[in-house]
Amino acid sequence: MISQVHTTESLQSQDGEFENYHYQLEDGERYQLTDGELGWLDHVTHKYRIADHIIENMEDNIYTMDVIGLGQAMYDDGMFPKIVMLSEDSVLHRIAFYSAYEPEDTQQ
Repeated sequence: MISQVHTTESLQSQDGEFENYHYQLEDGERYQLTDGELGWLDHVTHKYRIADHIIENMEDNIYTMDVIGLGQAMYDDGMFPKIVMLSEDSVLHRIAFYSAYEPEDTQQ
Protein backbone atom coordinates (compact mmCIF):
# COMPACT_ATOMS: atom_id res chain seq x y z
CA MET A 1 0.00 0.00 0.00
CA ILE A 2 1.37 3.42 -0.99
CA SER A 3 1.00 6.10 1.65
CA GLN A 4 -0.28 9.60 1.09
CA VAL A 5 2.23 12.09 -0.27
CA HIS A 6 2.46 15.20 1.90
CA THR A 7 3.05 18.54 0.18
CA THR A 8 4.12 21.95 1.42
CA GLU A 9 0.55 23.16 1.00
CA SER A 10 -1.05 20.22 2.82
CA LEU A 11 1.25 20.62 5.82
CA GLN A 12 1.25 24.43 6.00
CA SER A 13 -2.56 24.47 5.90
CA GLN A 14 -2.47 22.87 9.38
CA ASP A 15 -0.17 25.50 10.93
CA GLY A 16 -1.25 26.96 14.25
CA GLU A 17 0.04 29.62 16.60
CA PHE A 18 2.03 27.27 18.80
CA GLU A 19 3.20 23.69 18.31
CA ASN A 20 3.12 22.33 14.79
CA TYR A 21 3.49 18.61 15.36
CA HIS A 22 1.82 17.85 12.02
CA TYR A 23 5.35 18.22 10.60
CA GLN A 24 6.38 15.14 12.60
CA LEU A 25 6.32 12.34 10.05
CA GLU A 26 6.87 8.66 10.76
CA ASP A 27 9.05 6.18 8.88
CA GLY A 28 7.58 5.46 5.48
CA GLU A 29 5.54 8.64 5.19
CA ARG A 30 6.31 10.60 2.04
CA TYR A 31 6.90 14.25 1.21
CA GLN A 32 7.00 15.98 -2.21
CA LEU A 33 9.97 18.37 -2.31
CA THR A 34 9.31 21.86 -3.67
CA ASP A 35 11.25 23.40 -6.55
CA GLY A 36 13.18 25.49 -4.01
CA GLU A 37 14.07 22.44 -1.93
CA LEU A 38 15.15 20.60 -5.07
CA GLY A 39 17.36 23.57 -5.96
CA TRP A 40 18.92 23.43 -2.50
CA LEU A 41 19.44 19.68 -2.91
CA ASP A 42 21.16 20.20 -6.26
CA HIS A 43 23.45 22.79 -4.66
CA VAL A 44 24.52 20.58 -1.72
CA THR A 45 24.70 17.21 -3.49
CA HIS A 46 28.05 15.47 -2.84
CA LYS A 47 28.93 18.16 -0.28
CA TYR A 48 26.86 17.13 2.74
CA ARG A 49 25.63 13.82 4.11
CA ILE A 50 22.06 15.12 4.36
CA ALA A 51 21.91 15.46 0.56
CA ASP A 52 23.11 11.88 0.08
CA HIS A 53 20.50 10.65 2.56
CA ILE A 54 17.63 12.47 0.87
CA ILE A 55 18.70 11.33 -2.60
CA GLU A 56 19.02 7.73 -1.40
CA ASN A 57 15.44 7.89 -0.05
CA MET A 58 13.85 9.84 -2.90
CA GLU A 59 12.02 8.78 -6.04
CA ASP A 60 10.36 11.18 -8.49
CA ASN A 61 11.18 14.10 -6.14
CA ILE A 62 9.32 12.40 -3.28
CA TYR A 63 11.30 11.74 -0.09
CA THR A 64 10.33 8.69 1.96
CA MET A 65 10.86 9.38 5.66
CA ASP A 66 13.63 7.54 7.50
CA VAL A 67 13.74 9.18 10.93
CA ILE A 68 16.93 7.47 12.11
CA GLY A 69 18.84 7.99 8.85
CA LEU A 70 17.69 11.61 8.68
CA GLY A 71 18.92 12.30 12.20
CA GLN A 72 22.24 10.56 11.56
CA ALA A 73 22.81 12.57 8.38
CA MET A 74 22.16 15.87 10.17
CA TYR A 75 24.43 14.77 13.02
CA ASP A 76 27.17 13.74 10.57
CA ASP A 77 26.98 17.24 9.05
CA GLY A 78 27.37 18.75 12.54
CA MET A 79 23.99 20.47 12.38
CA PHE A 80 21.51 18.29 14.33
CA PRO A 81 18.59 19.18 14.62
CA LYS A 82 18.91 21.46 11.58
CA ILE A 83 19.63 20.88 7.90
CA VAL A 84 22.77 22.59 6.64
CA MET A 85 22.22 25.54 4.27
CA LEU A 86 18.40 25.07 4.17
CA SER A 87 16.06 27.84 5.31
CA GLU A 88 14.31 27.14 8.59
CA ASP A 89 11.15 28.41 6.86
CA SER A 90 11.13 25.49 4.42
CA VAL A 91 8.75 22.62 5.08
CA LEU A 92 11.55 20.08 4.57
CA HIS A 93 13.46 21.76 7.39
CA ARG A 94 10.39 21.69 9.64
CA ILE A 95 9.84 18.01 8.88
CA ALA A 96 13.46 17.26 9.80
CA PHE A 97 13.29 19.35 12.99
CA TYR A 98 10.14 17.61 14.25
CA SER A 99 10.82 14.10 12.92
CA ALA A 100 14.52 13.17 13.02
CA TYR A 101 15.82 10.98 15.83
CA GLU A 102 19.04 12.07 17.43
CA PRO A 103 21.60 9.26 17.15
CA GLU A 104 21.65 7.27 20.40
CA ASP A 105 25.42 7.44 20.86
CA THR A 106 25.21 11.26 21.14
CA GLN A 107 22.46 11.43 23.77
CA GLN A 108 23.43 12.10 27.37
